[in-house]
Amino acid sequence: MLLTFSDKQIGALLPAFLHVDAFLNISAFGPGISRHLPHVRIGMPCDEAFSILNFDTAQFFREGREVRPVQLISRVGDLPLSGAAVFHEAGCLLAVRFALSEEIFAGGSMDLSDFGYADPAMLSTMLIALQRAMLEESQATAIELAYERQRSAELLERTSRVAGYMAHDFNNLLSIIRLNSDRLLRQFGRDEKIGKPANIIQEMASRGSDITQSLMSLSLQRTDTRKPLSVDDVIKDNIGILDSLVGSNITLKVDLNAGNCKCVVSYNDLLNGLINVLINAREAMPRGGQIDLSTSVGNGPITRNSDADVAEPSSYVAIRIADTGIGMSEALLSRAFEPQFSSKPDGTGLGLPSVRNFAVEVGGDVWLESTPAVGTTVYLHLPIAEHVAPTTETDFGSAQKDASKISDKQRILLVEDEPYALEALVEMLEAEGYTVTPCASGEEALMALAQDAYDVLLTDIVMPGQNGTEVARHACIAHPSIRVILMSGYVPDSASFQPGWRFLHKPMESAHLLQLISA
Repeated sequence: MLLTFSDKQIGALLPAFLHVDAFLNISAFGPGISRHLPHVRIGMPCDEAFSILNFDTAQFFREGREVRPVQLISRVGDLPLSGAAVFHEAGCLLAVRFALSEEIFAGGSMDLSDFGYADPAMLSTMLIALQRAMLEESQATAIELAYERQRSAELLERTSRVAGYMAHDFNNLLSIIRLNSDRLLRQFGRDEKIGKPANIIQEMASRGSDITQSLMSLSLQRTDTRKPLSVDDVIKDNIGILDSLVGSNITLKVDLNAGNCKCVVSYNDLLNGLINVLINAREAMPRGGQIDLSTSVGNGPITRNSDADVAEPSSYVAIRIADTGIGMSEALLSRAFEPQFSSKPDGTGLGLPSVRNFAVEVGGDVWLESTPAVGTTVYLHLPIAEHVAPTTETDFGSAQKDASKISDKQRILLVEDEPYALEALVEMLEAEGYTVTPCASGEEALMALAQDAYDVLLTDIVMPGQNGTEVARHACIAHPSIRVILMSGYVPDSASFQPGWRFLHKPMESAHLLQLISA
């Protein structure tokens, strides 16, 4: 049976379609062409508006068959289109769609109405747009939080708590996106149209996770007490917020070589000191540039002006922050640490003096070297409290890894109140051969535990009603041999955990979860 479609119906499926008559003149086109290429008109020769990339325009009909792939690019605006050419007696239907590129997507010139309802690019575009929006929101929040830490301790307490809630919720969303992009890659990874956007989604989820992890690190620091801390670990924990702080037109290069050497410092003071220096470096590079942040271990006089023959040598962590900014003259350099002095019209003159106060109070020192039009380097030396052996990630408690092979038919009780995450986890675990009982709440899990026995409990922590730790305690009482894995978008207090329980931070990698279950 021959089906006939109107231009309006074709336009709904392919908003960028074109129809060319036997004389190679455009006889119809879709609404997407009208919006983005307003110079295209009915009756206009096709080769005046478009270049056909994969074969010669003059031989378009002579060599045309019933259906063949076609690639076009507009002569105005350089918009690429791709699809198929369907030849018939009255001409040719170019069933094409706009080909998305990073430049087009970043420019925001396209919207969902430019793609048909069945276009696989539509879902990918929505997910990528969501990722970008979440990433931008996280970056803006991180920068705002950094500024507020300098201004008010009372405001810091409130914003830190909000940051924790935001990071927890963001991590839950990123976990759902990560798990479902894993599903796309498992099922359609070989299809470039789906596999490539899915990889982009995963990459952006990882970047968003770095920033939310920094927000969590900030929000969990409630006190200002000094204690032995690894400088490298503090920088690693906050690399997302530090990278966001310098801005997109500045490259932050980090080279950490202090290992596990610890200094007795306040977490907040150390982080605020780094933030103050990075803000100064950023403002010295309005047109962009590069900041090098490095750490190393030194031995000798800890302060710059120490008499090497008199001063007692000591071990210290050396932090070096070098920028490629406008630099400072000798006159400005001599007043850089002077309280309330600033070379900027809106500066407070409190940033560098607070860094010096921090360094001196812990027995260290800070100084600058600068050359106009070349850049400024900040040296911060902090005395080492102790050397500790390298540590590795472990689970909470003292669970022993079972080296024996785990049966593929393990019974897993899965508790997750986010339906999209629950669906993705069930599909992944069942594909690996596990028997999964899904529960959308702690109450459902308690009923399931009363009816059957399970080998593994995999549960979210933060849920309405019965939370994950309460479910885990009940499960261990009812079934002492059950193994417990807890999941959350924030790092919980390990005091509420029992020995042997494992913890998995959201957003999680599927491979990491499967490894943890089988370990």
